[in-house]
Amino acid sequence: MASDTKLLIMASLFPPQKKGGGPTISIINLVQNIKNDFDIFIISKNHENNEKEPLPGVQSGWNNFDYGKVFYTNYGEHTFKHIIRIIKEVKPDVIYQNSFFSFDDIIPVLLYKKFYDKKVKIVIAPRGEICNNRVSVGGTKKKLYTLVLKALGLLKGVQWHATAKEEMQDIANYFNVSKENVFNVSNITSIDSEAAFISKSMGELKLVFIARIHPMKNVLNAIKYLKSLIGNVTYDIYGSVEDKDYWNICLKEISALPSSISVNYKGAVEHQDVSDTLQKYHAFFMPTIGENYGHSIVEALLNSKPVIISDQTPWTDINKHYAGYAIALEDEQGYVLALQKLINMEQEEYEDMCKRAYNYITSKIDTESLYKQYVKMFAKK
Repeated sequence: MASDTKLLIMASLFPPQKKGGGPTISIINLVQNIKNDFDIFIISKNHENNEKEPLPGVQSGWNNFDYGKVFYTNYGEHTFKHIIRIIKEVKPDVIYQNSFFSFDDIIPVLLYKKFYDKKVKIVIAPRGEICNNRVSVGGTKKKLYTLVLKALGLLKGVQWHATAKEEMQDIANYFNVSKENVFNVSNITSIDSEAAFISKSMGELKLVFIARIHPMKNVLNAIKYLKSLIGNVTYDIYGSVEDKDYWNICLKEISALPSSISVNYKGAVEHQDVSDTLQKYHAFFMPTIGENYGHSIVEALLNSKPVIISDQTPWTDINKHYAGYAIALEDEQGYVLALQKLINMEQEEYEDMCKRAYNYITSKIDTESLYKQYVKMFAKK
């Protein structure tokens, strides 16, 4: 169906990239759901973050897909001048900017609005970047960067996208904007999984982690919490190593674990293989420092897997639904007790928890309502 609204999505992390984590999944799910309502253009990079090699299956420049057109820039060519030229070629009605601190995307977008098309509607999705725990990392530089953009008037007239009410408050506070300028619309998740369970015996537990290897995901503490567990525990870690120094510290912790605890690094996993991977495990374990959504958490729940997570996600009410455990970041004993409880579980109780996990997340997701909210958010001014 043709549309008279040109929507340009700025997404440095976009398929076929597979190391970008949740934002990559969020955007591909979004465009698949709204492709009949907008004339969609996307600008991305043809290589993984911090790598130079071109990705397979795409060419530099414009590529046609069923949801729209994607322009992939070569390594070193994602410059302000080049991006502004592409935006001028598209002449969008609406620009959806993913990430606030991705300066090589956002600055060309803001300059385009200021000097070439003051009427263009800009919606910025920080993707959890300004939650308290994340914005404090490199806080001085980030504050200076924000102050400069404000002082130059580049943030005037933009709107914001939050995916949870907590992020909505963070955006309002950090940028000193009215909540009326912030859309609170959750990510769209594809529901194509069904409740399924694997066998569970008392004294065993197969845990999985699927996320970027980065301090924000807190896998180091996850490994530490395994030390005192009684039982045979396997913890398989999937994801790209973004912080090698951090991972080396993790490896030291792994080497000090007792023989009954096995931790294995499995490398990155393709998004289409995530569901099959999750099916091999009893539970998902990631005491994350903070998530504005947490795609891997949602996918685990959709695959009927109880989750052991921190209280810094939108899914903290899993406790009262007996769908898993949301535990305070600093409560080490709480994590140990939750894990030990899962180790001691037998099949009947475990299956009940799996069913509750699936029912919990499917009751939270209303794809049709979210679709309507996105169409409203991207409507022309």
